Amino acid sequence: MKNLNHIYAFALLMLFTSCKKSDHPEPAVDEPAEQVIAIVRDSVSYTIDGQNYAAGGVGLNSMHVGGQEANRKLVINDNNPHNYTLVGNPDSVMFYQKNSISTKSADITVTFLRKYLKQKQGVSWMPGRNDILKLFTVGKYALSEDFEWQNTQNGIAIDVAAGSSYNAYNGVNTVVAASGFQKNSTFEIMSFTQATSGSYNLKAKFTATILDAAGKQKKVENGYLQLNFVPWYNIYGN
Repeated sequence: MKNLNHIYAFALLMLFTSCKKSDHPEPAVDEPAEQVIAIVRDSVSYTIDGQNYAAGGVGLNSMHVGGQEANRKLVINDNNPHNYTLVGNPDSVMFYQKNSISTKSADITVTFLRKYLKQKQGVSWMPGRNDILKLFTVGKYALSEDFEWQNTQNGIAIDVAAGSSYNAYNGVNTVVAASGFQKNSTFEIMSFTQATSGSYNLKAKFTATILDAAGKQKKVENGYLQLNFVPWYNIYGN
């Protein structure tokens, strides 16, 4: 009987202890919420001759990619300067990604450029994912002065429509400006992040000297660019 009393007493003690613990439950540990990075609105703003141009909205960015011969040299045929051929390096390519925002209030194309060796598999002029993403590394970039001409310079090319068509480089439809005309121009990628959806957000600021077909120059100032896009790349490349 004495042993039985001890068993009853022990059971009551355990029940009391269990009730006391349940009176003060330990707080649950919340798992940290995954940060959501939203898609930015495509937008651009810049000033030419004191007039401001601006546009913004979702899905305004029109993107196009391609490749041209890199490091091209001008070959004059029959001693006639109007009869020429541009001959590039057969093993390399100038890859470009053009991003255009074209509205009544602003019309601009910003092109990201870099020379690569041609790919052995897949599309020969299209680099792999890692190389494509390097195009948008945060930092400052030179404006290419010979895009669509000799294609020797990595960097940024800019086209603007403001009454007339202008571009910031010596293209095939522009008179050849003296080398160094973009030395005081700037293009800086301030941020490049992947949104939760998988696409990428880019923010940049810029200035540029632009030329019309006759060589008349204007200055683009206070430029700001914001884009959302999905880069295209060669799945067989680096």
